[in-house]
Amino acid sequence: MEFRPATDTDRDAWQAFLQSTSSGDFLHDWAWADVAAFDGQPQRRYLLLEDGVVVAIAAAQERSLVAGRTFWYVPRGPVLDWSAPEAAARLRSLLIGLRIAAKEHHAVAVKLEPRLVAGDAATALLDARRLRHAPDTLQVGQTRLVELSDDEALLAEFDKDTRYGVRRAAREGVTVTVIEDATDTSAIDALHGLVGETQQRAGFPMPPLERYRVAWSALAGAGRAAILEARREGQLLASGMVVIEGRRSYYLFSGSRREERGEPKRYASYAMQWEMMRLARDRGVTEHDLWGIAPPGAGPEHPWHGVGLFKKGFGGEEVVWAGSWDLVVDPAMYRVRRAAGMMRGWLRNLRR
Repeated sequence: MEFRPATDTDRDAWQAFLQSTSSGDFLHDWAWADVAAFDGQPQRRYLLLEDGVVVAIAAAQERSLVAGRTFWYVPRGPVLDWSAPEAAARLRSLLIGLRIAAKEHHAVAVKLEPRLVAGDAATALLDARRLRHAPDTLQVGQTRLVELSDDEALLAEFDKDTRYGVRRAAREGVTVTVIEDATDTSAIDALHGLVGETQQRAGFPMPPLERYRVAWSALAGAGRAAILEARREGQLLASGMVVIEGRRSYYLFSGSRREERGEPKRYASYAMQWEMMRLARDRGVTEHDLWGIAPPGAGPEHPWHGVGLFKKGFGGEEVVWAGSWDLVVDPAMYRVRRAAGMMRGWLRNLRR
């Protein structure tokens, strides 16, 4: 096996492997490095090859610590075929390579957060490597996955209120337009504006417009993203961005306008999500990731409760991710960092 950094000449092989592997995720898309760099967490990409063929990839986002030290984070990775007979040997080689590379670049540890469901047998491979496991994740820890099929079968999986919303939107004259031109900044700017309205209602912090522009330019520029706009009589009511990676799609950014008091409900978000699923399906996608819901058992007080109910209406399966595993490179510094994090958490709780 050969472990090495990925170069620009590896882009096509990287993307082909990512899109053909079930544990692949758009956070490992080659183009996502632009977003990571905007966030101040530049990526270091690594490949594992057997006889010159890619068998595993890892995109580590480098986070700066004090005194020139760093902490690496591998979101939804590493990516490999966890069910393959060679998976354990490949994981071992990958971890050895990552440990050496991380040490060379003064990293304290590497946090791995693979796209594995809680309870998946493959998690035993990570546990066998004596990594530090935590059930929580830096990404949203749970989602809904919808299997895409023909229109009739899809609608049958929706709950009755969601089917009503999709049909009512059509009767209300809501139409959905697909934008794929990466140079069309008006579409991403309008989406950001609607997200701002939605986030403000929910009390969430608002990501900067430039981050949305970077994501749109990178992913749409690579032909892997589209914005869907739901309008009625020319007025933008809902907008959302979908990312397509091989046979999986992701409902990434979205926002909607709330009707004024006494104004009829137009169900534009239902129309937008319905058309997003159909667009993805028509491009060969078999699984749609609704990307983030409230944790199991969370009640109405949880800030994601409402959006979780909306997504639940589209059917699918609720999934909880398996968590994260830390590959410790510098044990002493790792213990110091963990102690500092625990102290910050204690102080936060003390102030409440």
